[in-house]
Amino acid sequence: MPEDKSYFTISVLVKAFQVIDIMAREAKWELGTLTKESGLPKGTLQRILLTLAELGYVVREKGGQYALTLKYYKLGQRIAANNPMLEHARPSCRQLMQTVNETSNLCVPLNTDMVVIDQQVSWQMLRLDSVIGSSFPIFQSASGKAFCAFLDELSLMKVLEALRRASTGITDAQMDAFKEELATVRREGIAFDWEEIFQGVRCVSAPIFDCTGQVVATVGLSVPTVRIDPQKNEDCICGVLNCAAQISRNLGAPARSFSPCTRTMCERASCLR
Repeated sequence: MPEDKSYFTISVLVKAFQVIDIMAREAKWELGTLTKESGLPKGTLQRILLTLAELGYVVREKGGQYALTLKYYKLGQRIAANNPMLEHARPSCRQLMQTVNETSNLCVPLNTDMVVIDQQVSWQMLRLDSVIGSSFPIFQSASGKAFCAFLDELSLMKVLEALRRASTGITDAQMDAFKEELATVRREGIAFDWEEIFQGVRCVSAPIFDCTGQVVATVGLSVPTVRIDPQKNEDCICGVLNCAAQISRNLGAPARSFSPCTRTMCERASCLR
């Protein structure tokens, strides 16, 4: 008989973190709306909010609305900065940036997002800078595609279901296209987004594997579209593939081989919104 671990669950902590997760969806919340969304009794919710406010994690605005504070952001930055993967990855990411003079990003998954845990910023005046700890959607991003493509079937199914729940705007056609693209990424070991996340910026990303062969992170480049030409395209793809392979070797991952890339950072120019 499986062990019942519910005996050590602290119900008030579960409720508090549920409230935090809900509040993170919007900037401000009316008490009545938050009560309805959380399903908690109004009195219980108020005690949770007052406790979080006392600790500095929630603030009550002048209009009576509640909001999360930037204390979570500071915690996220500290957690990202302390990720043990950084010591294995940062030298390679820095070398990648120096080789192509474009900003490199090291990302890990969190729910339906990819979180930036390290960034090596290029010397270019025109560039995309992300703050450590910031995130962007898995769906349609190069790093999200690079990560999802190498998940096992069950894990991928869970991510896709979470994506559907988090974004009702994703159509069946878009999801089918996403799955088809993952098959290409799996074969070639490289993923792209063509301004699907940030207009005017295209990205290329590759997966990083650990000693068990599981995908654990991604490394990629963010490049303003105006700088992309055939040589830049080739340099970026080769650089990202080599960087990801080097970091994976540093983590003790088994060697992997992929088919030559058949796509470019330019190919969807006529399809952009």
